Amino acid sequence: MTERQEVQVAPRLPWRPEETRRACRGRVVVRLREEREHVPYIGDVRVGAQAAALRLDIDRIDQVLARFTPATRVTRTFHAAQNVNTPGQRHVGYSALETEIGLSRTFRLDVDPDTSVVELVGALAELAAVETATPVYLSDCPFDHPAAAGAMSEPALADWGHDVCHARAALELEPGDPTVIVAIIDSGVCLDHVELRGRCRAGADLVDLPEADVSRGLKFIGDHRRRDRSPVDEQGHGTGCAGIIAARGVSLRPGIAGVSPILPMRALAAAKIADRARPTALGTLTDIDLAVKLAVDLGARVLNLSFGTPESALREGDPVPHVEVIEYALARGCILVAASGNSGDRLRYLPACLPGVIAVGAIGVDGKPAPFTTRGDHVALSAPGMEIRTAGLDGQVAQNGTSFAAPFVTGAAALLVAHAARRLAPLSPFALRDILVRSAAPFAPGPGTEGCGVGVLDIPAALRAAESWSQVFDDEVGEASDLGLGADRPQPI
Repeated sequence: MTERQEVQVAPRLPWRPEETRRACRGRVVVRLREEREHVPYIGDVRVGAQAAALRLDIDRIDQVLARFTPATRVTRTFHAAQNVNTPGQRHVGYSALETEIGLSRTFRLDVDPDTSVVELVGALAELAAVETATPVYLSDCPFDHPAAAGAMSEPALADWGHDVCHARAALELEPGDPTVIVAIIDSGVCLDHVELRGRCRAGADLVDLPEADVSRGLKFIGDHRRRDRSPVDEQGHGTGCAGIIAARGVSLRPGIAGVSPILPMRALAAAKIADRARPTALGTLTDIDLAVKLAVDLGARVLNLSFGTPESALREGDPVPHVEVIEYALARGCILVAASGNSGDRLRYLPACLPGVIAVGAIGVDGKPAPFTTRGDHVALSAPGMEIRTAGLDGQVAQNGTSFAAPFVTGAAALLVAHAARRLAPLSPFALRDILVRSAAPFAPGPGTEGCGVGVLDIPAALRAAESWSQVFDDEVGEASDLGLGADRPQPI
């Protein structure tokens, strides 16, 4: 096949599981306009600390459900942050932010597997008490691109991507900070890989995909049925991202994030799809959202999001995926870095195109945008994404794709957070994005750079820009102190 034929293509009708394998049977998610205090968190139900509710106790909703299904199990999709480690109590104590965004009012409805979820969602959406209703869609990942078969290329062996970003010089300027946690929302991480031993914090496996809930054309590889505390990678995508961010430097280049630890959050299961030659990784949008929220609640400051759902895959009237958890993470000061996609055109993927997310395109060895990289006005900058040597399930691999460009920017963001904190000038997610964009190096000369961001990641230049930014911050604080206004900390621009 030609390279263009290999690129990822958005499904035509993702809400018809029998045609596209993109939605779960027997599951619906609703966000209500009012609280339902009696409904437990799904994680507490799974560990036996609570029993699922059988009704929402809102007459119109319960009547609609009774028309479509003989029985319903109701659970909460998200835990309350303040009780994240208190089984049996994770459905109480939501913060004002969690309530305002709607996380505390989001519920999973498990119905009869033969129920038409599209018709049920349509009926629920017409009710005044329902803010949104949607099937539980699958996000098909990863955003990698097939590498050529054979021995590893010379550019990969030379770690050209690290050199283009000047990673060695960056780590001499800023070694990183072990308190700056980097979450990888992905297929998990190979925890016993020689490059990643001792680099991972305790993570979680949030995949919940029994075979009965998905198409018969989909065959899972390894663990996929229940959530636990073992985020072991069985596909390799998350491990590849982790190697770029956090490798120890045994035989790979040291990770871009320096001494920052990674938090592996497994939200995608390894799977073989009938019409594809290679295994992929996929998970439900709700499992991915829960992984993002849990990572934030566990203290992650930077999140790598190398997955996506094409806008063209959404049914008219569907809520936009990930909006609430992205808003939650940004409000908590987290930096979100996402792969732009591998469509080779201007198809927009979520969460990359959401406001506040740093969308990353890919360049090749020639310094020009990769043929497969997804373009658009939302793309902030590009980073190396072809022939990238990194960790694999069995040693080392060379990877292609915006999936592996994003971790370069994620690692750089972790260094910037550490560098700014060292100077007592914390960076907001928006200030950090601005620094990355302003410090980017130009693309290699030539056409075809439109929609690929302002240029190529330059980590030392970003660190120097952060120093200048912190100096402005210090000067403003000093002036305020001289005027007796020390308690009023200025907001950096």
